[in-house]
Amino acid sequence: MLMKKLLLDGQYIHNKTPWLNWAELLYGFEHGFIDEKGVSEYACEALTTESSQEAIELASLLLEEKYLVSNLLESLVNKEPSPKTEEPAKPWIFLLLSFLFEHQDEYEDPLEIVGELYADFDYPVEISSIIRYMPPPEGLEGSEEQLFENWKEVILTYKVFFEQQNRFT
Repeated sequence: MLMKKLLLDGQYIHNKTPWLNWAELLYGFEHGFIDEKGVSEYACEALTTESSQEAIELASLLLEEKYLVSNLLESLVNKEPSPKTEEPAKPWIFLLLSFLFEHQDEYEDPLEIVGELYADFDYPVEISSIIRYMPPPEGLEGSEEQLFENWKEVILTYKVFFEQQNRFT
């Protein structure tokens, strides 16, 4: 599993997905996409006047208190008024693909990493068009250039999906 290579920070996650709920954030934490510091950064960015005591604690954790992150997140998930997320992986696929696309120059073979993500997320059909070893749609010739174009489209499709769920409002 390669996720440690793509550890995202809380500010990046909040900038891209300020609408993440606590269950989705917990999913990312449990799967190693974000660490304790990142969770605290995200909570800090997300604070409002209506934030709960646990959210305030999470946002203001000291480095030596990072062991509290999991319990605070679980408490927030249990108090969350919104229904449990059916697909908590979707925002993380979007975040990881977006981050990797934006920082592709920092990786020797970003498409190989996309292939690893594809496997790590149990082969979601929505991203199969950016997988090197998958056959291109009929009538299209496969190329790296086309894979990168498809990658942009996949990210846009995820963004539209979340907009249709009113997640960006």
